[in-house]
Amino acid sequence: FKKYWSDNYKDIVEFRPNHKVLAVDAANRTIKFDVQESVRADVLNVLPAMRAGAIALQTGLANVNNRWCGIKYQSFESLAAKDIHILGDAILAAPAMPKSAHMANSHAKVAASAIVAQLSDLEINASPYLTNTCYSYVSDKLVVHVSSVHQYNPEEKTYKTVAGSGGLSAQANELEGTYAWNWAQNIWADSLL
Repeated sequence: FKKYWSDNYKDIVEFRPNHKVLAVDAANRTIKFDVQESVRADVLNVLPAMRAGAIALQTGLANVNNRWCGIKYQSFESLAAKDIHILGDAILAAPAMPKSAHMANSHAKVAASAIVAQLSDLEINASPYLTNTCYSYVSDKLVVHVSSVHQYNPEEKTYKTVAGSGGLSAQANELEGTYAWNWAQNIWADSLL
C-alpha cells in the first residue's frame, strides 16, 4: 500500500501521520497542529485519535490508558468486568494484531466459543487461532492485501503471529479486486446474516 501510494499519489495527496490536531477551520479548509505549522488544503480528511468508543469510556471498560479495553485474550472477556466480552477496535491489540474487520470477526468466533464453553462447563480452547486478511483498493480496480495468522500463547497470555503464516501482495492488481469483493461478500454473510 505504501509503495503504491508513494509511486502514484505522493504529489497529489499529502499524508501526515502522527500529527496532533488542535483545531479544524472548515470554512477556511485549514487544520492546526500542536507543533507543526497549520495546513490549508482543498480537501482535508482528519482522522481523530483512535480509542475505544464512548460507551467503553463511560462504563469504565476502557481501562488501558483510558483509551483501550483490556481483555483476557483467550476469551476476550473484559479485565474490568466479568462476563463482558469485548472485541474489534475497542480492545488493546496484541503484538502485530491488526485492527481490521476480518480480525474483529475472528475475535467474535473465539469469544463465542469461549462463552459456549463457559456456559457448558467445558474447557476453553487453550490456544485458539485468529486469521486476518485485509484488502485495500489503491485505485478503482487495483487492490493489494496483507494477511496473517495469530495463535494464543498460554505462557505469555497474548496472541503471537504464526511464523511464515502471512503474506503481502507482490503488486497491486485487478485479480486481487475479485478476491476482495468475494472476501467482502463472505464476511458480510458471516457477520450480518
